[in-house]
Amino acid sequence: MALALAFLAKSALAAVIAPFVDEARTVALNTAQDVIRSKLAGRMSVEEWSDAIIKSVDKVKERAVEEENLRYIGGKLKYALSANAPDMVTISFQLYFQDEFNKWRKAEAESDVPEAKFTLDALDELKENGEIIFDVE
Repeated sequence: MALALAFLAKSALAAVIAPFVDEARTVALNTAQDVIRSKLAGRMSVEEWSDAIIKSVDKVKERAVEEENLRYIGGKLKYALSANAPDMVTISFQLYFQDEFNKWRKAEAESDVPEAKFTLDALDELKENGEIIFDVE
């Protein structure tokens, strides 16, 4: 079965960071697909998933800061059991920037990943806590 992830923009993004948000979704999508297809990946912890996703998003975040003179404020990477699809985990991220006029810019996206790609400990933690959140610095 071919697995596909579709990252969807959820908010109206300012034109100045839209190209970086598109690139972030593409990079994160490619990273997630590579991880899922990897024969070595098997089941991974939330921390292992986070390492792969944050590394991908960091590169795009740095370009937005350097090339568009945006100031990165912070972000969140969140895991939750999917409300819409059984046996799926929703991974989402939100990134916050400010431009030179201190106007806030937000980029966010989400994707569902099969529970089978997470360790049993990770799934137990999600069921117990409802969600797991990491800061994206």
